[in-house]
Amino acid sequence: MSLPVHQHPAAGVLLTLADARLRGEGEETFLSRLARDAARVPGVDAAGCHLTGTDSRPRSQGASNDAAGQLERAQMELREGPCIETARSSTPLTNVPMLHAHSRTRWPRFTRRALDAGFTAVTALPLRSHDRLLGTLNLYHQHGALHRDDVRWCQLLAAAAALGLAHHDLLHEARRRGEQLQGALDSRVVIEQAKGILAERLDCPVQDAFALLRRHARSNRMKLTDLSAQIIGGPADAGPFPRPSVVADRGSRVGLPRLPHWY
Repeated sequence: MSLPVHQHPAAGVLLTLADARLRGEGEETFLSRLARDAARVPGVDAAGCHLTGTDSRPRSQGASNDAAGQLERAQMELREGPCIETARSSTPLTNVPMLHAHSRTRWPRFTRRALDAGFTAVTALPLRSHDRLLGTLNLYHQHGALHRDDVRWCQLLAAAAALGLAHHDLLHEARRRGEQLQGALDSRVVIEQAKGILAERLDCPVQDAFALLRRHARSNRMKLTDLSAQIIGGPADAGPFPRPSVVADRGSRVGLPRLPHWY
């Protein structure tokens, strides 16, 4: 009797790949996990993977063993090979024979290194989330060794990994935007407090107090939030905007404020 899908060992592999990054697993550790999982597929001798940056250049990599790691690094350094081509086109390349003349012409330096390492074929699969290419999963093997079902399973591994990576990126971006918004709100609160303090101190409208703040910050090359914090935390009779002195004016009432020199 076959196991239910959710109890099958393969389901656990896919689920782990889908949420490992969300659980805090580091990028290179995650990529090494993906490579090791792919290398367990029948016919795959070794596997490597890498993520691409915004300029489509490889950013991070992982490998199932040293041989795969060396070939991953070789493709990055030489800027040629199946994974580089797949990263550019987002198109999978399956069972590419390294002994074929076309491969020797297409990627001469990489092909030589792959053959020296004992691999006669390479399969490169895109790590893709919707229309966004995140990187590639690269399988090193013997020509003709991969059955289409095995390739399909590796594509499922790549899809699960891409899902986990994309969700992690979305969560990271949401947190970053939230922090930016909170920072903007905190800055606004500080500025509003300083405006109120300055308006009361100088007995002027709030909009005039804000104009004074902006002018002083601009002329002294200060951040408005830093200037506002000085006003909030500093004494009323010191700092950039001290409270005006109260003097007696003969023939007038005592208590009229004298405007400061910067008003």
